[in-house]
Amino acid sequence: MENNTAEVTFKDIAKHYFSSVVIYGIILAIISLCPAYNETIENETFDYITFFVAYYLLYIIIAPIIFFTVKPKSVLNSKSILVMDYIKRQFKKQPSTKEFLANIAPNEQEQQAFMSFFVKAFFGVYCVILLCNQYLPSLGYNIDFLKVMFAQAKQYIGSTGIVGGGISQYIIDTGDMWVKIIFTVTTSVFAISYLTELDLFKNKIKSSDTTPLGILSCIICYYPIIILTNKFIQVTQNSLIPVDNQTVLVILNILVIMANFGSMIAILRLGTKAGNLTNRGIVTGFPYNIIRHPDYTMRVCYIIFTTIPLYLIQSEYVGEKIFITIGTLAWIYIYYLRSITEERHLIKDEKYQQYVEKVKYRFIPKVF
Repeated sequence: MENNTAEVTFKDIAKHYFSSVVIYGIILAIISLCPAYNETIENETFDYITFFVAYYLLYIIIAPIIFFTVKPKSVLNSKSILVMDYIKRQFKKQPSTKEFLANIAPNEQEQQAFMSFFVKAFFGVYCVILLCNQYLPSLGYNIDFLKVMFAQAKQYIGSTGIVGGGISQYIIDTGDMWVKIIFTVTTSVFAISYLTELDLFKNKIKSSDTTPLGILSCIICYYPIIILTNKFIQVTQNSLIPVDNQTVLVILNILVIMANFGSMIAILRLGTKAGNLTNRGIVTGFPYNIIRHPDYTMRVCYIIFTTIPLYLIQSEYVGEKIFITIGTLAWIYIYYLRSITEERHLIKDEKYQQYVEKVKYRFIPKVF
């Protein structure tokens, strides 16, 4: 808990600031040199390293101005100082082996501090990489693509009419683009949430899940760990495989877009509180007043809808389809496990306990 009575001194602010600069500098060096991340750079115009160097320099310049002007009480509970004190303790000479071993393990406060930095470095970096090297380049770094898509809609309807199949063809041709737009929006929300922790945004981390199962069930869905996950579990499709039946293809495109749109609504409702492994405050408005995990429900629907075309490919053998089914069920179980570990962490919050009493179902209203 924050100490609301103690005064924030110049020494407190300076210690917090310089500790943060050192820790963020170490994180920047690690992600800059990490081969797994460097291999993802495909766009030569802009990459995530440029973004984080600018972000780091901006922090160095602006942070002290804010700290010394506002003097936030959160400085008295600085996670940066906790981490730096732990690191310094490891290099301090201990009188005995017993004390040395006792000091290796971080205490609960230090674990929470380390996890908050891990969340920023792991998930925040991943979101920026996706935006810089996949989504924004594909959209041209501007909103002109919206004009093109609108013009295409007018062209299709004008040439064939609504009844003549213009809308159906438009959905088939632009379905993947609509999904990318949705992914861009949701990833941007996550990036802002992960890389900021401000009273202004109401997204201060109240607590983090530090349990091994909670962390593992989450990071196996994200790069670069997902590379290993995909070695054991059938990969779901990022876009629909074309199928011969045009009607089926249109329906699947619509379902995929709707699933991702539903996920986007859930994430936008969380806003700056969105993020894995952290409790940044409880959200109870729509759609969270209907089920407790609307985002996971929509993600599972997306997995199912993008897997269906694999069953429609005639060249796939029965054994391959069984393997696909097992992989799909495994991914569904992963999201179920994530929901369980997430709730195990959040249930410690009294407000979440009250929320669970009001919203009984996790995934499907009145069912489950």
